[in-house]
Amino acid sequence: MKISLHPMRDMRPHASAASQALADWYARHSVVLRLWAIRPYAVGHGMRVIVMLEPSIDGNEISPVWMAKGASWARDLQQKLDGAVQLERLDGPLPEEFEIEGEGVLHASLCWRDSTA
Repeated sequence: MKISLHPMRDMRPHASAASQALADWYARHSVVLRLWAIRPYAVGHGMRVIVMLEPSIDGNEISPVWMAKGASWARDLQQKLDGAVQLERLDGPLPEEFEIEGEGVLHASLCWRDSTA
């Protein structure tokens, strides 16, 4: 599935409880620069939430914030979205368009905190 760094290329506006919950979650987590949420076409798969975090200060590839909070973020999103969530982290910088495995419907593409957007 192709994802763009420009949210308007990928999104068709739709207001749903899930979209609002994702926007609220993103607004409360300032270390998350970008968030994409994809509902896979495959039945029985939960929402796929992909985040890009602020780079770590020490330049380490593994973000200490991700290691400390990733599991609790996944649980929080599962409660807010009332279902299974697969939370993933992408490292930046990313090209204008990039591919991710799988296909689905993009429910959220949030990036207002990223100054490169």
